[in-house]
Amino acid sequence: MTDPRRVFLLVPITFLVAGCYDQAFVPGDEATDRIEITNDEFELEQRVLLLDEEIAIDPDAGLPAFASFRHDESQPLDGLPARMGPRRDQITLRLRGEAAPPVVDGQITQATSVAAARGKDKAIVSYGMIGSAALGGVDLFKIERNGRPKLKSSASFLDADVLAVSFDDNYAYTAQASSDPARPAPAVVGRFLTRGHKFTLDGLEHVQLGSFAATSTAHTGSIVYATSGNDGSVYAIDQSDLSILGEFALDDARWVAHDKDNGRIAVAQGTPGRISVFAEGMFQGGSLSLLNTFAFPGADVASSKSTVEVLGGKAFVAAGPEGVQVVCLNNGQIVGSVPRPDPASLGLDPSVVVTNAVTVQDDLMFISNGEAGVYVAVGAESFETSDCDEPQMITVLGQMQFDDLESVNHVVYKDNQLWIAAGLGGIKIVDVRVRR
Repeated sequence: MTDPRRVFLLVPITFLVAGCYDQAFVPGDEATDRIEITNDEFELEQRVLLLDEEIAIDPDAGLPAFASFRHDESQPLDGLPARMGPRRDQITLRLRGEAAPPVVDGQITQATSVAAARGKDKAIVSYGMIGSAALGGVDLFKIERNGRPKLKSSASFLDADVLAVSFDDNYAYTAQASSDPARPAPAVVGRFLTRGHKFTLDGLEHVQLGSFAATSTAHTGSIVYATSGNDGSVYAIDQSDLSILGEFALDDARWVAHDKDNGRIAVAQGTPGRISVFAEGMFQGGSLSLLNTFAFPGADVASSKSTVEVLGGKAFVAAGPEGVQVVCLNNGQIVGSVPRPDPASLGLDPSVVVTNAVTVQDDLMFISNGEAGVYVAVGAESFETSDCDEPQMITVLGQMQFDDLESVNHVVYKDNQLWIAAGLGGIKIVDVRVRR
């Protein structure tokens, strides 16, 4: 049943958009035979619902008997520091908006990933399909000064799933699985020029990769790194012309991340779980310089997502059935973990409760667990400043409670905003405030 309060809120949104439309020159709607760009903000805002709802954290929703250092927050355990990160009642979560996924060629797509960055006023969301149909898209949101999300531009792909996305100041980079029969392999990385928070076909380019799908991209200055799964590789791509600077064969390469502080590139691999660490910007002989490969438990579900974020020299890896694994990139030591929620206590099949993404900033951690939704955890100290080989004391606070959250595919937390790619539920934007 439709929530009447939500219908009421949708009415003033339409007038707000009409009254505040940017009159400066911006690209209009554009199309090719395979890509359609919508820049009409009135049309786009029909997919967006602005909200202001507090979200509760359920402390009893499927937490395992042992969650990494979980304890009664009022009573520190012997031998552990009294400070265990903010308490549940110190964290306020407010749902500020949500957007329905785009309909492409008559099919409802699913939100697959989100890209956001510190200090930036935009986020980009990717979409794809489950099954044989290759249809996808990307949305560009602007974060207004009041923290509200505004959908500014959308691109639909008529022959490709978009599995992941990243961006720099001028371009959005898409990791695709294409159905174009003219391509030697389905894995493709493409890019759009963005102008005034709008996509445009100017400068639209693609680079062919090997394997069935491009699975992730990461931008590091003048270089774009990308992965392709199964019998694929990690690639270094020149930002100026999308030529391939280096390639290193990696089976089941799932996600690439930049260790900016230490000049390294980390790639999560699956079946079995591994982290391969490369020197940034070194491509002797057209290869990448491999520094180390470290094993971690999990990531053993075929064709599954396993994201990685790097903070403080540590890789925070979504390891499928093994929850979150925290790996020191200096020596491969596993310095922390968070088990996945207990499927039985949630009444869910174990196959749909897998940790597919984790995101961290300061001492907060958000974990997406498929149909089990999003969980909140805190570190005893900042993940960014704690020593790489220091045990990470992590408290699981519980599950974020939404009315209608679909299976979650990705989460990104930047600048006090949590972006949730909720599959058929589209995208959800949550403000995060901590009283310290």
